[in-house]
Amino acid sequence: MFVIGATKKLQNELRKPIEDVEEYNNVPEIHQWHANIITLNRRKCLLLINNETGLNLTLFGLRKQQFEHLDSVIKGSLQQLFQLLEVDQEIADYMLGAADEIVYTKTKSRKTLGRMNEIKFMIESKIEGLNYEEIDAVEINEFCNNHLILTSLKEKNPYDTFAKYFEK
Repeated sequence: MFVIGATKKLQNELRKPIEDVEEYNNVPEIHQWHANIITLNRRKCLLLINNETGLNLTLFGLRKQQFEHLDSVIKGSLQQLFQLLEVDQEIADYMLGAADEIVYTKTKSRKTLGRMNEIKFMIESKIEGLNYEEIDAVEINEFCNNHLILTSLKEKNPYDTFAKYFEK
């Protein structure tokens, strides 16, 4: 099960119930995420970040129908992210299996929200001056996971932190 802490902006887009965050405290941190709607070049984008590792995914230009099927959009996009980052197949299968059930709660981690803001600012600076059609989502997602240094992570970049988590 994935527990996604939805910001108020995302809650307004969802047609799903927002569960009590306290009910899911026993879910491992690796299965807990935060998500927010950000606007880039006048288009709604979803920024999803893992609470434990900072692994993140930005989905550009989401439309209303995609919000109606957000669970499957997230799972499919995570699968693509794992392929992009060349995540070991066993780990990818484990994480995608956990994504079969997704519940949405209110946010709970200020640290994760801070990381999310760092990523948002980096994305905004990378796309500055570009038309929407010129934005390379693959390049941005790869950069934000492999090259972006988040000060609050032990391994400094999200992908290394994610990989190190599974070495335990």
